[in-house]
Amino acid sequence: MRVPRAFREEYQTFLQETGFDNPNPQALLMELASLSMDVYLKEIAWLSDFIGRIERAKREAA
Repeated sequence: MRVPRAFREEYQTFLQETGFDNPNPQALLMELASLSMDVYLKEIAWLSDFIGRIERAKREAA
C-alpha cells in the first residue's frame, strides 16, 4: 500500500515516534501482528485506524 500524499506526514511522524521504518503501513501492521499483539497493541490500533482512514478517503475521492 502506498501512503497518499495527504497522509504521508502523519505516517512519517508515526514511524519516527515508534522507530519503525517500513514505508508500507499494511505490511508493517502484518509484521507487528505476527510478532506479538500484546507488545505492539497501541501501534496495531493506530495502523488499523490509519489504513481505514486512507481507504475511506479513497472511496470518497472516487
